Amino acid sequence: MFARTSTWSGSAAALEAWAGHVTGQVAPMVKGLPGNAGAVFLIDRDAGTALTLTLWDSQEAALASDQTAERSREATVAATGVELTGRGRYEVVARS
Repeated sequence: MFARTSTWSGSAAALEAWAGHVTGQVAPMVKGLPGNAGAVFLIDRDAGTALTLTLWDSQEAALASDQTAERSREATVAATGVELTGRGRYEVVARS
């Protein structure tokens, strides 16, 4: 299993817009992608940050979704005003 992360920052208003965008647009889209094994969207309002974590059945599925992920990131920035501050790729070594 593999994971992709996106780290976001923004004002309280931008993070609120991010939460709405994630709920209405991003989460349903990610759920329908081939090989998706789940996603978690986290927000720390006090710190002004948020995190997207998507899980993939295989490295191939994660890589195949890269272009979609990049387009989604761009759309999220445009729609909400958050800033994309980081991207990550991980191999999942344990899950409970």
